[in-house]
Amino acid sequence: MENAGYIALSRQVALGRQLEVIANNMANASTPAYKAESMQFNEYLIQADEGAPLSFVEDAAVARDWTAGTLRPTGNPLDLAINGDGYFAVSTPDGDRYTRNGRFALDAAGQIVTGDGNPVLGDGGPLTVPIEDGNIAIAADGTVSTEQGIIGKIRLVRFADPQALAAVGAGLYKTDASADPDSASRLSQGMVEDSNVQPIIEMTNLIQVTRDYEAAQKMIEAEHERQLRAIANLVGTA
Repeated sequence: MENAGYIALSRQVALGRQLEVIANNMANASTPAYKAESMQFNEYLIQADEGAPLSFVEDAAVARDWTAGTLRPTGNPLDLAINGDGYFAVSTPDGDRYTRNGRFALDAAGQIVTGDGNPVLGDGGPLTVPIEDGNIAIAADGTVSTEQGIIGKIRLVRFADPQALAAVGAGLYKTDASADPDSASRLSQGMVEDSNVQPIIEMTNLIQVTRDYEAAQKMIEAEHERQLRAIANLVGTA
């Protein structure tokens, strides 16, 4: 395969990665607080033996769209949506993790936990709500109260560069960056933040990527046929 084929192949590899990202976005279109991802590409230049440099394409990174999703009412008092740039802090066996998915519940011990059973952290650690204390009220600043009084306050944090957060699954993120207290964001009780994926746009992107992949494949096949014809001509004149 000569240079034209290699260039087309590099394009196909990048498009294959982009297709994976689009498919993941579409699969998470209904996942609470999911943030859509997009591929970032770079031009990779190689100096040929003769003539102009060859331009290849490489997938450089995956960027995440941190735009807030639509807030949807659920009526569940333990569903919380963040208005602002903050994140909930969650204790996991692998250390503290962060999320914007506020679909919480009470476990058997009365702790406020995520869907996977990881404790949601308050300013002083996990929050435990005695079952017999009655209705739960959560104020905009994160203060958790029952009919018997204040239980604690949900911890909200923010990051200077959200792109430094790495997804680890189940709507959780990890980072080595410092988590700063967030006093600006506000909570809405009985609501959940929907995914910010726009299915129509993702479907359009899927169609475009599929067409681009097919075009690259046709280029590779045309280059292969050109080489076969050149070999046949050389053999015929030998």
